[in-house]
Amino acid sequence: MKTHGIRISDVVERVVCVTLPEILEEIHQGPLFHWSILYLEAMGHLGEDRSMPVFENQIYNSERGLFILWDDLNLLSKEFYQIIDITIIGCKDKCALRRYKNDQEMYDSCDFVIEMIDSSYWEIFSKNEELIKRLAVKFKKVEIIESDYTK
Repeated sequence: MKTHGIRISDVVERVVCVTLPEILEEIHQGPLFHWSILYLEAMGHLGEDRSMPVFENQIYNSERGLFILWDDLNLLSKEFYQIIDITIIGCKDKCALRRYKNDQEMYDSCDFVIEMIDSSYWEIFSKNEELIKRLAVKFKKVEIIESDYTK
């Protein structure tokens, strides 16, 4: 199945205004997939007993990323007030949740790849073409991108 991609760069006063919850709400069958956070650099409030730097290190040092349930991912996404960098993958096959040697392999292997790049834009890759179409309609400054950067 072909992977489709979109770059979302909607900004207000030079700041990306699209939030992770806005992206996640377009993934209609999220609970049917396994999810992992492979990388995170963000600011937010995780509660009294959890610090963001400790949480980021936990993710960074995990062998296969931080496995997270769909509902927990949605709750967590609302705790960030700024995401600098994040990589989230979703796969039907839990064994596919891992760190990849290169991005191309990740895009081809995962059902969903959601990335914020340097606080500048979102890139979402998915085998679900309808998701990409919904995102293209929902947001203003979008660009359809190929998952194969070697073309």
